[in-house]
This record gives sequence, C-alpha cells and structure tokens, in this order.
Amino acid sequence: MDSKTVFELRNEAKNLEGISKLNKLTEALNLAQRLFSVEPYDEWIQKAFAYTLIDLSKYYIFNKNINQAGVYYNQLLLINFQEVDDIIESQKNFLRPKIDVNYTEVQKAEELSKNGNHRDALNIFKKLITENRLTELHHEAYGWVIYRYIKDKENELTSIQVRTFLRDYIDLKNERPSMLHSMILNFALHYSKDHSDFNLYNFFKLWNPLNLRNEDKKKQHFNDKEIPSLISRIFREFNEKDLSIDIDFLIENTDLNIGEDLNTWECFLDWDDLNTSVKIYTSTQKVLDLLREPYFWRLFNAYKENKKSELWNVFNKYNQTFSKYERSKWHSEILSIAERYMQETEEWRFLDFFKIWNPENLLDEDWKEVKKDNKVYKPLAIKCIKKTFEIIKTQNKEFSENWLIPIYSKAVQLYPNDEWLLRENALLLIKNNEFESAINIYRKLVLELGDKSYIWNEFSSCFKNKKDLKIGMLSKAIQLEKNEDFLGDIHLELAKTLFDNGLIENCIIELNSYKIHRELKGWRLSESFIEISNKTKNQNTNLKDNKSLYDKYIPIAEQYAYEEIDWTEVILVDKWKNEGKERIAFTNGKTIDFSIGSRRFGLLKQSSIGKVYKFKLHKQEIKKEVEAKFAWMGKTTITDYKYIPLIVDKSEKPDWSILDDIYATIDYINTEKNIIHAITTDNKEVFSPKGKIQLQIGDFIKAKYYSKKVKDEIRIELKDIAKIDKENAVVHFSKIIAVIDGVNKEKNLFHYVGSATVQGIIRFTETDIIPEEGKFLEIFYTSKKHRTENRTIIKPIQINETEEINPKLIKSINGILVLKYKTSGGTVDFYDLDEDDMSYTSPDFGFVGDFYVPKNVLSENKITTNCNITATAIFSGDKWKIIKLEKV
Repeated sequence: MDSKTVFELRNEAKNLEGISKLNKLTEALNLAQRLFSVEPYDEWIQKAFAYTLIDLSKYYIFNKNINQAGVYYNQLLLINFQEVDDIIESQKNFLRPKIDVNYTEVQKAEELSKNGNHRDALNIFKKLITENRLTELHHEAYGWVIYRYIKDKENELTSIQVRTFLRDYIDLKNERPSMLHSMILNFALHYSKDHSDFNLYNFFKLWNPLNLRNEDKKKQHFNDKEIPSLISRIFREFNEKDLSIDIDFLIENTDLNIGEDLNTWECFLDWDDLNTSVKIYTSTQKVLDLLREPYFWRLFNAYKENKKSELWNVFNKYNQTFSKYERSKWHSEILSIAERYMQETEEWRFLDFFKIWNPENLLDEDWKEVKKDNKVYKPLAIKCIKKTFEIIKTQNKEFSENWLIPIYSKAVQLYPNDEWLLRENALLLIKNNEFESAINIYRKLVLELGDKSYIWNEFSSCFKNKKDLKIGMLSKAIQLEKNEDFLGDIHLELAKTLFDNGLIENCIIELNSYKIHRELKGWRLSESFIEISNKTKNQNTNLKDNKSLYDKYIPIAEQYAYEEIDWTEVILVDKWKNEGKERIAFTNGKTIDFSIGSRRFGLLKQSSIGKVYKFKLHKQEIKKEVEAKFAWMGKTTITDYKYIPLIVDKSEKPDWSILDDIYATIDYINTEKNIIHAITTDNKEVFSPKGKIQLQIGDFIKAKYYSKKVKDEIRIELKDIAKIDKENAVVHFSKIIAVIDGVNKEKNLFHYVGSATVQGIIRFTETDIIPEEGKFLEIFYTSKKHRTENRTIIKPIQINETEEINPKLIKSINGILVLKYKTSGGTVDFYDLDEDDMSYTSPDFGFVGDFYVPKNVLSENKITTNCNITATAIFSGDKWKIIKLEKV
C-alpha cells in the first residue's frame, strides 16, 4: 500500500457519517503515519498525511471537540514541507481561528517576548491561564516566553522566583524532546553553578532524562570552538557539587544511544562525542563513564596539587559509589591512576582499593600490553595484581585475600610463560592452603627452572606435614645455590624441619652454617636462629656436614617433582672439553639429543661412551624468527625444541643397545686418515674411524648408528662396528629384478637393466653366471652420487640367476617388421631400395612400430623383406629391443 491508498480511504469517508466516518479516517491516518515514519520527506506521503489530519480536525470541530481537533492541527503544523502547498496553507488558515480562538493574543505575547517586553508577554499568558483559556496548543509558546524571561532577568530574579518559573515550565504539556526543553536544561545547568540552593539533579529528574535529544548527547561546535555535550556537562556538575544522585535511576532513564542502535558498538572514545563508535559498549557503560570521568579529573588535580587528604577521600568515595556497577573505560582509568598514585608509604592503600574496585571489572584491553613511543608496557591488570601481591607478601596477618586467586588464574592462562606470575600464583595458593594446586604449578616451574635454588625453596612450602619431601626440597635449594649470602633463611627453615623431626645433629649443622656466615659478614642473628639454638644448646654432633643427608633426601624430592614424566633412555655418545670444562652428549638415535656438563649429575662423573642411561627430560619449545624462503615474504616463525635433563638413573641395558642397527658395505678406505667410507642399505654414504678392526673394500659391517647435526648437515655416526658375512648382510640391501639386454664377448662384459635409473655393466670376472640376452637376474646393489658428474653410480654387491620375471622389462608383440638399410646417403626403407641393390644388400636393422630389431636378430632369422612377425622384446634403458621373433 502507498499514499494512493490513503487518498482512496479519504474519498470513501466523504460518503460516511458519524462513527463510520471517524473509523475510515482513522484507518487512513494509521496508514499515512506508517508511510510518513519511513519516508518523512516524500512529497505525496506528506500531502496524504496532511489532508488526513485536516479531515480529522474538521470532523472534531463539527462535533464540538476543539481540544482533539487541536491535537491533529498541531501534528499538521509539524510536517516539514519541502515546498509550499497553497491548498494546505489555506486549510491551515481556515482551521486556525476555529481551533485557536486565542491565537491573536498568543501571537501578540510572542512578539512582545521576542522584543524584550517579557513582563507584558507574561501578563497575557497569566490572563489566559486565569480565564482558563490557555490550551495545550500554546504551551510551547508559553514555555519560550518563560525561557526568554528567566534568561534575560536571571540576575534580577530571586532564586525562589527562578525555581517557580522552572516549575511552571515543567508542568506544561509542550512537545518533548525539543529544542526548548533542552534550552531550559542548559539554563538550569548554568544557573546551578552560582546558586547552591538550586539542586540540578532534582530538576534533571523532573525534566526527565528520556527527553534528551541526539544533539544533547554529542559535542557541539561554536566559532571554531568545541563545546562538550550537554549531558556530559550536566553529569560533571553533579560531581563538582557533590550532589546525592541515584545512579540506578540515571542508568535506567538515560538512553545515550544516538539514532541507530549503538548498543551493538563499543567505544573507547571522547565521551563528549557519544556518536563516535568503535567497539561493543552498552548505553549503561556510557552513562557510567559520563559519571565516572569527572572523578578521574578530580583525582588527577588533587594529586597534581598535592592535596593528599582529598585524594584519598575521593578514591574512597568513588569506590563506595561505583564499585558495584559494571566495567567501563573510566573505571579502568581510575584504577590505573590508583596504581600509580598509591606508592611507597601509601602503597598499602591499593590492596583494599583494588579489592573493592572489583577485579572482575577489568576490561579485555586491561589484559593487553600497551605500546607507546616505541616502548611496550605491562598490561594494567598485570601491574595491579603484582602490586597487590607485593603488599600481601609484606603482611604478617593471616591470609584472607581469596578474591585475588581467580584473577591470578586468569593472568596465568593469558601469560603462561611468565615465571613471576606462576610463582606468585603458587605462593598465594600456599597462603590459602590450596597445596595441591600450588604443587601442580611448581611441577611446571621446575621443568624450566629446576636449576634455581629459590624454586625448590618455595616448592618446599607445600609440604608442612611431609618430612621427607620438605627436607629434600630444602636440601636441593642449598645444593644449587653457590652464594651463601642467599642461603640464610633456607638453612634456618631446614634446621627447624630437622629439629621437628628428631634429626638434631643435622639440625645443628644447618644452624652452624647459618651462624658462621652471618658472623663472617657481620650480620645480626635472627630471632628464629636464637629460638632454635636455645632448643639445641645442650646437644652435640660428630657430623662434619650434611652431605649424606642431602644425598638421601634430594632424590626423594626430585622423584616427586618429576614423577609425572616418563623415563627416556639415551646413550652417552661423545665427550669433549669446552674452555677447560668437560661436556658430554647424549642421544636416543632419533629425535632426542642434548649435551650437559659432566659434573651436572653425580652419577655421570665416571661415565663412559656407549653407556645407556635413563633421563627424565623436559621438552622445551623454542620459537625463532628467521628470514622466509623468499625475501618478499619477510620473516617467518619456526619452532625448535630443546631437551632439558631433569634427573638421571642407571639403565641395565648393554652399551649401545638402544640404538638401531645399520648395515653397510665398505666402498673405500682412507688409509692415511684411517677412515672408512661405507654405503648403507638405504644408500647413504657414511664415514667412520676404522679403529682396530680389519676391513677391506667390499667387506660388510653391522653397527649401531645415530644422526648428528653438524652445522646445517645431518651426519650418520657409526658405533660398535662389527664385520659380518656377506650372506647375512646382502638381504638388507636394495634388490631389483633386472634383465640382460646386451652381451659383449670381446670386452668380457654384459649390460643389465633393472629400470630407467638402475642399470649398468658387469664383467665376466665378477660372476659365474653365463650371460644371455633376455636372462633375468636378482641383483642386490648400492648406489651413490658421482662426486663430479650429475649421475648415480650403481654397484652390484651380489648377482643371482632367477626364475622371477620383471613384467616391466619384457613384452610379447606382433606386427609388421619394417627393414632399414644404411647407405652412403643415410638410411632407407626396404621399399626405397633400387632393384639392383635388393639382390645383395642385407638389412641393417628394423622396427616393429617403436620396437627396435637389431641386425643379428634379422640375420639369425634370415629376414630380408618386410613381413608380419610375433616377437619378444626387452627394455634396454631408453628403448625397447626385440631379441626373438618369428614370421607369421
């Protein structure tokens, strides 16, 4: 349906009367309103809407209902026609005196008001009100008269008078939202700044926040100056006057979405321009931020002016007021300055502030690093929880900050490689008696930081009632730390644990270690030391140190820490000196290899090459940024792995036994360097010291092997080499079924073909086989790249006759044999010969299709003319050759 339908309904109404007429016009009006709401500037829709309003106004005038006629008349006046329609304008003029009997007086009052004669204008409206003649039609005009008067006479009017006029305005039924309504609010804002008895918040509630226009929600510009939005200035005034406000009311009744539904957008923006949107943010968050931002600037200025007492009071008031409400940008901004301002002697304040502020209100952006001025700064969330942890760490009171643990858990999920976060999280869990959760964290930490004394010391705190583990952890911490300056508290904690478990002599050793070093440094002995010493002062010990204690309990701690990791068997394969310190290398022969100092583990001090050991290993992922294959692609990230040995144990397996076997044949021996060159069963060249074993070219060996990376090359290292019989070795090498495709008796050799790439010659002296064309052989062989030419050398190591046939190398065919003859001018076919030549010339070769027939086969079969044949052909490396044929 369109505007045409509206006109049709009006025409139908002309022939009706009473309620039927009203119903038909109402139907037309409803349709016109729907069309107008979608396309308010369409010319024909405007006219259809206007004429329907005119009809309804006339209907109610006829039925003596002037007020209702006025309602439709006012709607008519609000239509913003793009062009003047004379008929509609004449209808307006016709209706005005019938609806508005007071029009002349109101018009006069408006003119007086605009010319500054406010008192006379007001008197006209007072007369209309007294005589009960002021209809809602003129409430808008009366509102403007009030506005002009109080704005012009603000300094002459008393506060009571101004508030009375504002009350009178609020009671009017003029259109809202509107420019007038917003101008009244703007006046109230201005007036409140100098009149403390005027409560702007109470007036704003009466004014009704739902009446805000879009223009009131965004910044304006005047004379090239930017003016903050009206609503932001209103909320700022609430703050500056410390007015008691109902935040829930403001959230519920203040819609800061503009035009389209901006609820689907979030923004970190200039909050004086609420029309700028970037990400997802709700109207509630916008209201909260308009209320929160003024607090930020109050705090900023108080700190700048060194008004510390006011600063802390505002922080407290802010939290009391806003902490229960949801997250927003300025909530996080205030947290940020709290983290910065609460320093040194005032740092203690941050714990309670952050707790009340509610960490659950951290924004996603608060968990992200900040990049500014080519620098990267920690996320706000991380700075806050670390600051909180440092405060808690200095407190001696019983731990009651459970609220912080979930926040640390989230931080660890987002930054799993941050050692400090993991440790702080674990220590909080210990304070909260959540030992199992803390243990799980330390089991991860010792994988990367198992060589750090402080990790084992912290780990020991998880075991209040497990003597063996606590002693083992503390002993491990002492064993690792070489600087006695850092061991004082650990000695004392171990001494206390030993005393509590009846190991008095060992306790005395730890106390003595503590005391000797403190006295050497001139440091005061702690109260804890004195307390434990008093308990053992009548005790003596014959022990020189606690080495045997450490040796007993450290393995218990290590086994517990790494019990979830499987054992991996590796072999010690190399030893060397690096800057005077011995290093040793291990491998499993495949994917795992690592090297360590020979004194890293006591078990390895007397180790020997070839020994098998069991390790618990941590596989550490290492990401590296490298140049991409193509320069235009920039850099790419690759992942490498490093194996970190945690603990070691003996293995009962024989030397070298876990490595895979490899078979090879000796290809060359460098007698000068005593190096053998061998080719393996998978045709790789390997090099190894010959040692004392007696070998010569062609011998076969069996060895253990592993891969070793040298720079960018992967080498195969042979170990435990042994010479073996040929019969036991050849079955492991490559094998192919080949065919003899040529025999040269003059040179005592024959040629074989196994495939297009595997072929070669064999001398008669290398085999007892009597060669014949077409005979199949089983050949075991090796291959290697020629050092100077781009080709592969095939070397047979054993040749056997076989009944097995390779179908890829032999075919049975039939067809026409075409003979070829060589002449001084080239090659000619049989039918191209002269009759004189045919009598004495024998064919030199022939073809059956693409199959070549050599001269000897033609001679043996006495072929002198083209004919049909059946034949057997073999593949000779690059073509097919017929070796047998019969005429058909």
